[in-house]
Amino acid sequence: MPPSQPADKPHASSLGLTSDFLHLARPYWCGPERWTAWFLLVAIVVLAVAQVLLAIRLNLWNADLFDALERRSMEGFMQQVIVFVMIVLGTMAVNAVHLHLKRRLQLGWREWLTNRLVNEWMQDGRQFRLAMIPGNHSNPDGRIAEDIRIATEAAVDLFHSLTYCLLLLVSFIGILWGLSGTIPLQDIGLDFNLPGHMVWLAFLYSGIGSALAMFIGRALVSAADRRQTVEADLRYALGRSRENAEAIAIAHGEADERGFLLRLFAPVAVAWQKQTEGLRRLILFTSAYSTLAAVFPILVSTPRYLLGEITLGGLMQTAQAFQQATAALSWPIDNFPRLAELRASAERVLELHKSVTQAEGRSITDRSGQNIAIVPSASAVLTLHDVTLAEPDQRILATGLSLEIQKGERVLFTGDQHAAAILCKAVAGVWPWGSGRIEVPAEPLALLPQRPYMPPGSLRHALLYPEAPAGVNDSALADILGRVGLEYLLPQLDNESEWSQTLGVGELQRIGFARLLLHRPAWILIDQATDGVDEKSELALLHALGDLLPDATVLAVGHHPSQNGFFTRHLQLQRSEAGMVLLQEKPAEPTMAELQKPGISMANRIGRLIDLIRAGFGEG
Repeated sequence: MPPSQPADKPHASSLGLTSDFLHLARPYWCGPERWTAWFLLVAIVVLAVAQVLLAIRLNLWNADLFDALERRSMEGFMQQVIVFVMIVLGTMAVNAVHLHLKRRLQLGWREWLTNRLVNEWMQDGRQFRLAMIPGNHSNPDGRIAEDIRIATEAAVDLFHSLTYCLLLLVSFIGILWGLSGTIPLQDIGLDFNLPGHMVWLAFLYSGIGSALAMFIGRALVSAADRRQTVEADLRYALGRSRENAEAIAIAHGEADERGFLLRLFAPVAVAWQKQTEGLRRLILFTSAYSTLAAVFPILVSTPRYLLGEITLGGLMQTAQAFQQATAALSWPIDNFPRLAELRASAERVLELHKSVTQAEGRSITDRSGQNIAIVPSASAVLTLHDVTLAEPDQRILATGLSLEIQKGERVLFTGDQHAAAILCKAVAGVWPWGSGRIEVPAEPLALLPQRPYMPPGSLRHALLYPEAPAGVNDSALADILGRVGLEYLLPQLDNESEWSQTLGVGELQRIGFARLLLHRPAWILIDQATDGVDEKSELALLHALGDLLPDATVLAVGHHPSQNGFFTRHLQLQRSEAGMVLLQEKPAEPTMAELQKPGISMANRIGRLIDLIRAGFGEG
C-alpha cells in the first residue's frame, strides 16, 4: 500500500469516538472472556482503593511526624520512622500486584482486539480489496500492531488513573475541608464566614489550570495522529525495500531508493517537530502549575500557623492534602498527552474496522451502487451474464461480457493481459468492481497468480499451503515435485527459509503448479503463471495438469504459442480504438493428436498442419 497522503481529515467528536470504540470493545467485556476481564478490572479498582488508603495514611503520618519534630520528641520521631517503613512496604506490595494485574488486562484486551481485526482484515480477500479502494485506512499492519497496543494500554492506564484520582479527590476533599477551618469575610465587606476555604481554592486552582491546559494543548491530538500516520508510512516503505532487496540490487536502484526513504523521513521530522512544539507549550505551563501547587497551600496557610490556629504538622498536612486534591482535579492536565495519543490511535483502529467491515464479502460497490454478483451455478457450467469489468477508480475496462464455459474445457485468454487477469480475479471472487452476474459451479476453484505467495516456514508448508490435503505423504510430494521439475528440492522439504527470496520466479511458478496438483481443484484459473519458464517447461507443466487432473476445467491467461496445443478453446480480449476491451471467440488451433485421427483427408491434414505451424511461430 502506498504511503498515505497528508490530509486534513475531520476528526470525530470525542463523544462519538468514545461510543464507537466502546461498541468495538463491547464483545470482549461481554463475551466468553468477560469473567477474566471483569475480575482483573475489579481487582485493579480494589488496589486503587488500597493505594488511596495508603496515601491517606501517609498524609496523617506527615502531620504526626512534624508534630513530633515540633515537640522535639525522639520517641515520637522513631515511632513515625517505623510507621513510614510499614507504609513504604505496603505501597511496594500494592503497586507491584497492581502492575502485574494491569498488564495482564492490557495484554488480554490487546490480544482479543488484535484477533478480531486480523480476522476481519485477512478474510475473503478483504486485505486485497482494501488496498485497492480509497479511504483513510492506510498501513493496516501498523494500525493492528501499534495502534491497538497504544489504544488498549492507554485506555487501561487512564481508567486506573481516573479511578485513583476520583477516590483521592473524595478522600482528601474531606480531609482538606476539616483542616481548612472557617475564614471570616467581614474584613472584605461580606457578612458571612467561609468554611473549607482551601477546598474552594483547590477547585479554583485546578479549574483554571485545566482550562488553560486544554487551550494550550488542543493541537496535540491532530499532531499525534499525523505523526503516527507518517511513522507508519516510513515503516511500510522500509519493509517494502527489504522485501524487494534483490530487485533493487539488480537494477542498481539503491540511490533512488535511499532518496525515496529519506524523503519519507522528512514528514516524520515535520510531524515530530509539530508534536514537540505542542508538548513544549504544555510542559511550560504544567511545570509552572505543578511547582506552584507545592508552594501555594503553604503560602495561603502560613498566616493561620503564625497566628497559632494550626500546628506545624497541621500546616504540612494541609499543604499535602491540597496537593493531593489538586493532583486529582488536575487529571486532565497531567494526562492530556496520553489522552491525545489514545484518541489518535483509537480513531485509526476504528477507521480500519469500519473499512474492513465495508469490504466484507463483496459489498464494495462503485459510485452507481453496483458490483459484480457471484452466485452459485445450478449446473456444472461457468456463466457470465452481461459482465462489466472496471478499475477501482471506476474506469471501465470491458462491458457486455457474456460467456459459457462447460466443465472440462480448457480455455486460453489472449490479447489484453490486464483485462484477462481481472476477469480471472472476478471469477475467483476477489474483484468486485464492475457489474453483471457470474454463476460459478459449486466445486473447488483455485486461482494461480503470476507469482505464488510463499508463506513463512518450511518448503513442505509452502507446498501444502493454505492447508494440507488429506492423504498426502512424502512419496506423493516427491512424485509431484518430479512432475513439475523440482525434484532437487526434495531434501529441503523441512528446511525453513525465505523461499520467496531463495527461489527464482520460474521455481516459484512451478511451486504454484505443484499446489494445484496436490489440492486437485475442479476449476483452475491461471493468471500468466508460466511466463517465468521456457516454452518446453510450460507445456510440460500444462500436460502434468492434463494427466493428473483430466476432468479439471482450466482457464488461463497467456501469450505463448506453445499453449495452443493444450487448450481446446481460444478467447481473445482485444482493446478497441475507443479504449474498450472486446471479447472475441477464435477458432481452436489444431493439435497433432487431431491430425492423426482416422477419416481426415490428406488435403485437410496438410491444411491443419500449416495452421499448426503458424500457431507455433505466431501470426504474421
